[in-house]
Amino acid sequence: MVFYALAAAAISAAFALTLWTQYRAKPRPYLLAWSVALAIYAVAALTEVIGAAAGWSPLLYRTYYYFGGILVVGVLALGTIHLLAPRFGRTALLVLVALAAVGLAGTLGARLQPSLLQTHAVPSVDTIRVEHGAFNAVAILMAAILNIVGSVILIGGALWSAYGAWRKGGAQSRLVANILIAAGAFIVAGASTLTRLFHVYELFYVGQAIGVLVMFGGFLAAQRAPRRAGNLKPAPSR
Repeated sequence: MVFYALAAAAISAAFALTLWTQYRAKPRPYLLAWSVALAIYAVAALTEVIGAAAGWSPLLYRTYYYFGGILVVGVLALGTIHLLAPRFGRTALLVLVALAAVGLAGTLGARLQPSLLQTHAVPSVDTIRVEHGAFNAVAILMAAILNIVGSVILIGGALWSAYGAWRKGGAQSRLVANILIAAGAFIVAGASTLTRLFHVYELFYVGQAIGVLVMFGGFLAAQRAPRRAGNLKPAPSR
C-alpha cells in the first residue's frame, strides 16, 4: 500500500505547486489557501509513506495527526470561504489560526499509546484516547471541530454554489468545479471513515489519491470559469 500513499503525496505536492504558480500569476486568497492545503495534504500523505515503509514513531504520528487530522480540512474550507464569501475571509483566517494553535498544543502534549504505533498501517484512532489527559482531549476536540465544520463549509459551499450556477444558468465550468470539489471531499472523507470503522487500509490510500485528483480537477475548473460567474448564489424565490 506504500504506492498509493506515495501517489497521494506526489499528486498533492504537484497540485500544490500548480496552484501556487497560479497564485503568483493571479493573486487570489483562495488560490493561496488551496495551495497551502494541498501542501499540508502532501506532508500528511508523506508521513503515511514513511510509516508504511519503516514503521511509526511518536513524532511521525503527531505530524500525521496534526497535518492530516487537524489542519488540512480547515485550510481547504478557508479557500472555499475566500472564493464564495470573501468578506468573511479575514475572520475565518483568524479563527483557523487560533484553533490550529490550540490543536498544535494538544497534539504535542498528548499521551500516545506506544503499542498501537507498532504497525506499518495507519495507526488506530485509539492512539490518542480522550481519557488519557487534557492534551488528548484538546487534540481530539480540535480535530473534530475543524473536520466537521470544515467539511460542512467545503462540501456545503461547493454544493450551494453549484446549485446557484445551475439555477441562474451560469458558467458550466463553475457548476462542474463545485461538484468535483464536493465529490473529492466526499471520497476522502468516505475513505477515512471506512478505515476507522473497518480498518480497510487499501481503500484509505486509494481513496486519498482519487479524492485529491477529483478535488484538483474542481480547482482547475473553477479557474476556467468566467469572472462574472464568481460568487454565484441561488436566485431568490419569487
